[in-house]
Amino acid sequence: MDTEMIEVLIKQLEQSSLHELELTLGNDSLHLVKASAAPAPIVNTQATVPSQPVTPETAVPAEPEAPTGTAIKAPLVGIVYLSPKPDADPYFEIGAHVNKGDVVCIIESMKMMNEIKSTVSGTLKAINVDNESLVEYDQALVTIEEDRA
Repeated sequence: MDTEMIEVLIKQLEQSSLHELELTLGNDSLHLVKASAAPAPIVNTQATVPSQPVTPETAVPAEPEAPTGTAIKAPLVGIVYLSPKPDADPYFEIGAHVNKGDVVCIIESMKMMNEIKSTVSGTLKAINVDNESLVEYDQALVTIEEDRA
């Protein structure tokens, strides 16, 4: 490659929308990278301390309270289904009564459908997962407030 050819390639690269050009001719190779048009922004890393305390204009929302009761937790990792079939109604709605041993959801793991059953009887207070979402081991699936005997 001669210098005239390299100069022409550099000018063409600068005028094009390309960012990089690599060319090999026989034993010669050329790799051109266009310099960025805008310099990198300078970031001020020095902390500034306000002269007066700053008060937030909006209140920080409080953490939502966890429902009280017994959490039925995932015994394995997988995809959770809150109904027996895609078009079917969910196993339970919030406020419904659940008996010990009732199926509350299904977790699919390694192509196996695992029924997750309630360990207590009571009222369903919260559904802690979204249908068809990935759940982790020991993640709370539903919360049931136990019946008082």
